[in-house]
Amino acid sequence: MGVRVSSVASGKERAFLAEQRRAEMFVTVSIYRAKAGEEDAVIALHEDWQRNQQSRAQGYLSGELLRNTQAPREFVAIMRFENPAFAQELANDPEQNAWYRRLVSLVENVPVLTEYTREWSS
Repeated sequence: MGVRVSSVASGKERAFLAEQRRAEMFVTVSIYRAKAGEEDAVIALHEDWQRNQQSRAQGYLSGELLRNTQAPREFVAIMRFENPAFAQELANDPEQNAWYRRLVSLVENVPVLTEYTREWSS
């Protein structure tokens, strides 16, 4: 008889793989609604961040700004980092704080920020 290979990972292997996935990426998702007439300013502010701050953001992997097709004043900003420490480093940066204050001035309420780890990708 041959050796039987299990296709099901052990509990220890699953835990290791889960930790590896989480270690690969940390994601922040911000949701906000622009004040009436400030939609273009919100987009321009994100473009300004890309030009002037992105290169200084250590551990920053990628980001995007999504706009709701049914409610065009609603936005979702997604930022991906190598790990939570890099995201926190950016959050503590004085220039980032000034950028954030400008964003808050363009939206109806303080943006709702949620943090995620990647559990699966294809």
